[in-house]
Amino acid sequence: MPSDGGSAGERLEALLRPHRDASNAHLAAIWDEFTADHPGSKHPSSRTLRSNARLFFAGKRYRYALALAGYRLLSGTPPSSSLERAATWLEWYHLYTLFLDDIMDEDERRRTLPSAWAANARLYRGADASKPAVVFRTRRHRYGASQAILDALRIRSLAERAIQGAEDLPSSVRVALLSELTDVDLVLSDGQGLDIDFEILDRVPEADYVQMSEAKTARLYLGAAATAAIAAGAGLGARQALEEYALRFAIAFQDRDDLLGSGVVASRIGGSSEGDIRQGKRTRLYVLALDRLRGKDRASFLRAYGRGRRSTKADIALIRRLLRDHVLPVMEARISENLRLAREALDRIPPLDSAARDLLDALLDAQRTRVR
Repeated sequence: MPSDGGSAGERLEALLRPHRDASNAHLAAIWDEFTADHPGSKHPSSRTLRSNARLFFAGKRYRYALALAGYRLLSGTPPSSSLERAATWLEWYHLYTLFLDDIMDEDERRRTLPSAWAANARLYRGADASKPAVVFRTRRHRYGASQAILDALRIRSLAERAIQGAEDLPSSVRVALLSELTDVDLVLSDGQGLDIDFEILDRVPEADYVQMSEAKTARLYLGAAATAAIAAGAGLGARQALEEYALRFAIAFQDRDDLLGSGVVASRIGGSSEGDIRQGKRTRLYVLALDRLRGKDRASFLRAYGRGRRSTKADIALIRRLLRDHVLPVMEARISENLRLAREALDRIPPLDSAARDLLDALLDAQRTRVR
């Protein structure tokens, strides 16, 4: 097992690259189909999605890789081009959630680029651009967010088109994948709702946080496992094992992301590693900190956490020190335990494709020391 972040990351990148290339090729083909049917015009609303299209090709493709490697592991056969296309529903859907997340979180950056709503706002040319709006800060912000919502709906439709256009797949498989997409919709929206509710709570019980995280973050990874099992016609035991792997991986992935998003560990993430602290995100770090901090440390943490634009360098340094001292060891232990459980779940699946198993193992190994 790799012992350092470099070798684990390099190994994973080598195994992921073919999946990322395949994913991007199918995403581009679906996007080309869309633009052919929806030409641009003089109106900015016909250009907003085009102006943000570079966001489509910037992801890691973990979900896509999990779906196709899972299929190979369960079936022992390589995926068809139609299945490769259909599996991009996971990436389209993830993009759909990101467009909406950035509006709800008021994040102005996404993957080192302007978020969709922020980029769209720049297209507004009305003389009243700076005039306050009812829901949004200004008319310009209202325009940008409104267009991003419409673009998100278009992207979600492309997730369905990815499945519908995979004409070589049996119709029963396509129907089952569309049903899975709908199930993801219902569960993930519940998780997002809880995430918003938590923003005003001083203390979030860990059980409630787990419920939110498994609904919001883990559900699409479960969708990747379900995609593999549906396409492979897997039995119940094999499907449950792959879904257990996906769940445990997703929890470990999110915990590692929370560490990176707060700068508690070495990070090369695209955005700011101070954002979670400045915005007061109710991550597992926050939940564990309030369970463990006492007295002056707890009071200092609450004063410095979530101060937004008023956050100082001293605030950030204080929060990071408290998290490293009181929470980091617990987080690392939880990550290790979930990775162990994920690997045990994989061991319950007959290894019909060793290369697929290698990739799924590499996904786990990288979460121990991932830096981006």
